[in-house]
Amino acid sequence: MNVRCQYCRQSFNLSREFIVQAVAEAAEKKQKYHGVECINCRKLIKVPVAQMKRFIPRQPQQPESEAEA
Repeated sequence: MNVRCQYCRQSFNLSREFIVQAVAEAAEKKQKYHGVECINCRKLIKVPVAQMKRFIPRQPQQPESEAEA
């Protein structure tokens, strides 16, 4: 997921592992935003949890016949 700092306009990527962990923490605390520190100016950027959920890798679904067996 690509994030851009609104203060210094530096663009950087968040890894999928980081996103999964951040969404889990936000769900536990019932937060709507997760704070990410800019890699350039070190200011806090609020990233919406709903937006981060779209970048979580989906688990492959098993057919029902295999799940019952």
